[in-house]
Amino acid sequence: MMAGRGASAVFRFDADRSIGGGHAMRCLTLAEAMMRSGWHCLFAVSPETPVAVPRLRPYAADCRELSGVAEDEPDEIQGGIDAGRCALLIVDHYGRDAAFERACRAFADRIAVIDDLADRVHDADILIDQNLGRAGEDYAGKLPADCRLLIGPEFALLRPDFAARRDAVLTQRHGRDGLGRILVSFGLTDPLGLSLDTLQALRESGFEGHIDVVIGGAARGTAKVHALAADMGDKVRVLCDVEDMAELMALADLAIGAGGSTSWERCALGLPALIAVVADNQREIAHALADAGAVGLVGVDGKGFRDNLKDALAVLCAEPPMLKRMGIAAAAICDGAGCARVAEALVS
Repeated sequence: MMAGRGASAVFRFDADRSIGGGHAMRCLTLAEAMMRSGWHCLFAVSPETPVAVPRLRPYAADCRELSGVAEDEPDEIQGGIDAGRCALLIVDHYGRDAAFERACRAFADRIAVIDDLADRVHDADILIDQNLGRAGEDYAGKLPADCRLLIGPEFALLRPDFAARRDAVLTQRHGRDGLGRILVSFGLTDPLGLSLDTLQALRESGFEGHIDVVIGGAARGTAKVHALAADMGDKVRVLCDVEDMAELMALADLAIGAGGSTSWERCALGLPALIAVVADNQREIAHALADAGAVGLVGVDGKGFRDNLKDALAVLCAEPPMLKRMGIAAAAICDGAGCARVAEALVS
């Protein structure tokens, strides 16, 4: 079956302060790629999601707020679709499984699932899992026999500016030496408040370079982050609800952040990172990236984070070649073109 210009797709995801914005951001990235090809995309989300994700605001007319009761959602979603049917349903939600997806067969011609846990059964035609080290065997017995698998960072759902900037940024990195600018970003909601801890650690470490802190408007401790940044001087910038992360990553010599889906953005631009695990679904990603030499792991659930971060920074400042080695390892993992690959697979 082919679906294309004028076809409708529904995305089911949520975002809020506790779960973060990773599901929303990768779904929006895929939706925007599909819309450029003529798809009409709708978003079935919780009431908290548009508040947590400013990037959804331009699509307010296409958002359908749901009750959050899984068994009621298929009827709620169908009721919000013109003609009561869609060509494609894309589900990116840890709380939904085969029971939900099977019920949605009543109105969806095909179903795609975005997952990175491989911990439950799905009724899907396409399964997308962008994790490093994931294998099809991880989903054995959890998918229909004819489900198409799109697995690994080559299918990471990144905005097109990452692929577009990749070659130039990697060339620039090759000519740089030392650690002059750090990018701090723990996602839209920063549930453990690690942006503040990072700034405190950087001040205590004596780092004298530039620091960009990216933080969401709904993140924890935003006011304290602004206050500490102001106290640290004009080399520290705090940027809220940033649209052009690719530009900030291109400028940075090192990122400090979480081990979630933004990991693939950093890899696409060869940006070495020191990362903390702030949610269970990040553990596998973080350890795989550390094993590949692309990141340093400096904390799990916030434990020991500040001391570990200061120690890791001291090592990187003393041994600048480590940054280049980490960046080369990162760049080898993801080329940034995964969204185009996934969008093409969804059409055919």
